[in-house]
Amino acid sequence: MQFSNPSALWLLALLIPFIFLAIASSRLRNRWLAEFFSSRARSKMVVRGGRELDVFKTLLLTLSLGFLILALAGPEWGERYEPLEVRGTEMVFLLDTSRSMAAADLRPSRLESARQLIIMAADTLATDYVSLIHFAGRAVVQCPLTVDYEAFKLMVLASEISPAEEQGTNLAAALDLAIKMLDTQDTAQRVMVLITDGEDQEGGWQERASQLKERGIVVFAVGVGAPEGAPIPLRSENGEVTDWKRDQQGRMVRTRLDEEPLKHLARETGGRYFRLLDPGDTDHFVTVLKTFERRIIQRKVRRVRVPRFQYPLGVGIILLFLEMALTTRRIRWTAD
Repeated sequence: MQFSNPSALWLLALLIPFIFLAIASSRLRNRWLAEFFSSRARSKMVVRGGRELDVFKTLLLTLSLGFLILALAGPEWGERYEPLEVRGTEMVFLLDTSRSMAAADLRPSRLESARQLIIMAADTLATDYVSLIHFAGRAVVQCPLTVDYEAFKLMVLASEISPAEEQGTNLAAALDLAIKMLDTQDTAQRVMVLITDGEDQEGGWQERASQLKERGIVVFAVGVGAPEGAPIPLRSENGEVTDWKRDQQGRMVRTRLDEEPLKHLARETGGRYFRLLDPGDTDHFVTVLKTFERRIIQRKVRRVRVPRFQYPLGVGIILLFLEMALTTRRIRWTAD
């Protein structure tokens, strides 16, 4: 026999002081009777039961509490088999790591806000496979499909702006790499979570929308940044801002959120578009992703122990009612 809540068994230790308390209460009651009634008067009283009844009642109540505690501990014995359906998705997070993600129109930066968004989403998942792709001028798999969410979150936290030789934003390359990864899976619901400011220097993402739709891959797109834009800081090795990114004429470059490709990809694939501007937007995205309908990816049969708490519970209730039925004490005077 096993218990689903074995810590409740510690409550059995409370029965020992309860027994001593009941004995002390019975002795105190008898002492009070001796003080208020003479021995001759007490001999004329007919008290239902007496010391034997007190002992019997204490025994019943102690046993009742013991069985109720056993029921609370959740005894289990025997086994049965029950079907188990595992629902989940193959979910790929595409994180923009181009220089424009260093803009501070979202505090502390677009990239940091995107990382926190992915972490919050991962904390709500249970049976989904997740993967991480970084993309700027090219796309790279940072974490393959896995259910090890702690390792996945470590890879997310390690995400940084891509080096100078990989700068640019090639959205099409990121989509191609994600499609290639998800094409090996044909049973689960497949989802892409695209997190970017939408600026794309290479083009070609429009053709990928039809490919995604044909393959049944749903895109949740998250626009990071403000439409009015923000300058892109250039930082030293110790993280201090030394200048701002400028064009060939020396003018400060402002990076703006381009929502059109994100809205188009989400609309064509049956997904949703979100704009990440404040914590409320983050919570809304996480809620939608969590409640997104999952397909059955696996059917299993699991062996479980049969709960038997109802047996000690029933015995405890019966003993409790029996003790209550014996609590009425009738006192009457006998004739001389």
